[in-house]
Amino acid sequence: MLLSESLERVLVVSPHGDDEAMGCAGLMAKLAEGGCEVHVLYMAVDGFHHYGLDRRTSYKERVREIEDVAELLGCSYEIAYGDRDLIERLDTLPQRELVDLFEGTINERRPDLVLLPYGTDYDQDHVATFRAAFAATRPIAEVFGKWLVPHVWTYEMGKINWAADPLPRPVAFCDISAHLDTKLEAIKRHATQLRPSPHIRSLEAVRALARVRGAEIGVEYAEAFGVMRSVI
Repeated sequence: MLLSESLERVLVVSPHGDDEAMGCAGLMAKLAEGGCEVHVLYMAVDGFHHYGLDRRTSYKERVREIEDVAELLGCSYEIAYGDRDLIERLDTLPQRELVDLFEGTINERRPDLVLLPYGTDYDQDHVATFRAAFAATRPIAEVFGKWLVPHVWTYEMGKINWAADPLPRPVAFCDISAHLDTKLEAIKRHATQLRPSPHIRSLEAVRALARVRGAEIGVEYAEAFGVMRSVI
């Protein structure tokens, strides 16, 4: 049996609206299609002036995009810090606050798999999110009052190739050949975040990375993941 066929509850931690789509929307769609409960915890969602966009987005606009993506992927979601002007500022929050947030969500939802952004990244929000969530998934057994997540993985995006530290080698893969179009549509629905080619956040770049990952396991398209823990 494939791991994806045995998962019942999955928690995706997304620093911003669109990281989940870029990193693991193919897996999310595949899991939801199979009856798995997929929940996304977005960290910072704000109106913002992004590079490549000639105007400032609004918080309501970003929430509408997230709602459209959730409907497409068949998942639920919550926003930890909505309209708090914390995009690119999550590193200013106490790590203890973030750890408590993640522990509360994990203990409540009891996921079989937690998906985190790679900890090797130039984006301080991604790093702050990973470090706190990694601490929250530390191995403390249920007998001591904490849910021990069996599987803790990290998802990748093309943009992390700009990193000062060596990137982790992907060691887990998901065949998304049947779900690539859904992944691309999810990215399209984050319309304020999409950029034209040759931008790293373009559909062409996302498709190219998926094709490379697919070739590594002998399929047309795939997503790749790092593994922090996997209990089998």
